[in-house]
This record gives sequence, structure tokens and C-alpha cells, in this order.
Amino acid sequence: MRVRIPRSVDRAWDRAERHGRALGAVVLLLVAGAGALWLPALGALAVGILLGAAAALWRTARRLAALRADNDELLRENGALHHRVAALERGIREHGSVETQVLPFIPSEDD
Repeated sequence: MRVRIPRSVDRAWDRAERHGRALGAVVLLLVAGAGALWLPALGALAVGILLGAAAALWRTARRLAALRADNDELLRENGALHHRVAALERGIREHGSVETQVLPFIPSEDD
């Protein structure tokens, strides 16, 4: 069974995915505002979740940036090594073909 999703709904989901952090912060602030009116503990919980998530994202963003930089450096080194090996292999193949052409013909004793 196939379900067709309207384009407007699909665009709204795509936009929500692109702006997930901001949307989450807005929802939590709305919950905190509503909770502060009816249940102050719920409002405090929502604000605590918001602050805790922001702190965790900030801490992991620094670590993630460092890990991405290390990954980029390793990929650059790997590419340089791959290029070096390929150049050496080309040189060996060319050198080997030149050597086989230069070898003198040595007749056997049977001739």
C-alpha cells in the first residue's frame, strides 16, 4: 500500500529537519511558558532540558570539530600515500619495460 504525501507537508517536514534545533528550542520554550502558568515544576523541567541540551551540544560540537579535523588530515595523508604508491608503480612498470627492451639476445648452446 502506497501513501501519497502532499507536497506542502513534505516541504514542511524538510524545513523542520533542516531547522531541528531551533524548532526544538521553540517547542521547549512554549512548554516552559505554558508550564510556568499551570505547573511551575513542568516549566522548570523544560528550561532545564533546554539548557542541558544546549550545553551538551556545545561540548560535543567542539569535540566533533576536532575529530573532523583529524579525519580530514588522515584522509589527506591517505591520498598523498595513494598518489605516491601509484607514481612508484608507474615508474616501476615503465622502468621494467625499458629494461626488457635493452636486454641483449644471448643465443643458447644448442644453436
